[in-house]
Amino acid sequence: MSLPAQPNQSLIRGLECLQAVATAREPVGSRELARLVGLEHTTVSRLLGTLAHLGLVRRTANRKYRPGPGLHVLSAQSLLGSGLLPKALPHLRLLPRNELILAMGVLWNRSVCYLVHAAPGQAPDEAIGAHQPYPAEGSIIGIALLAQLADDEARARYDGPDSPLRGAALEAFLRGLEEVRRNGYALKHLHPGQTSLAFPVGNPVAAAISLTGNGLPRERLPKLVASLGACAAAITDALGEG
Repeated sequence: MSLPAQPNQSLIRGLECLQAVATAREPVGSRELARLVGLEHTTVSRLLGTLAHLGLVRRTANRKYRPGPGLHVLSAQSLLGSGLLPKALPHLRLLPRNELILAMGVLWNRSVCYLVHAAPGQAPDEAIGAHQPYPAEGSIIGIALLAQLADDEARARYDGPDSPLRGAALEAFLRGLEEVRRNGYALKHLHPGQTSLAFPVGNPVAAAISLTGNGLPRERLPKLVASLGACAAAITDALGEG
């Protein structure tokens, strides 16, 4: 989505700082955070002070920052308010899980945020928020969701000097997205011997669900495609429109 005519830059910078704190593996100092987000230290200090006042981050004893209670409340309220997890979990529980990784994720910029990432045999309820964000171009869920964008919007995601896909590699990737659009789902062999399959869910699309397995016999794929496609349709119906 393109920026509005008069974007609120302070809001954008504050959310960039909040996301950087939320995704850091350990508490982060204001100077380090300023380097991560590419902003002046004084600007970041002011933004962190505001976020701490709101309870979205909290300052540790050694003057570093980590997620605050307000962020956890916001996360819980958003999951409840969207209805995505509560309505998806009953259907995800019915999918075959032996020897398969089950996942559900959403697209954020060029990353996939996994709401569920269940190891083989693990119940999806036990795997909520169990995986770090992952580059969308390397994720079957990311590929399925990028394919839902118009070609120029997908291309814009990978515009700029920091893009992991450029030139011929980007053009090949975009051609692959067109194939996903035609099929209605993504099917890739991302690693030697590993097959991944993903369907978008929601109307409009809100997320995608996937199954990944090693050494899957080719004759199993049609049944897995049917099972995952039926699950995606059931979740979409449960979510309704809007």
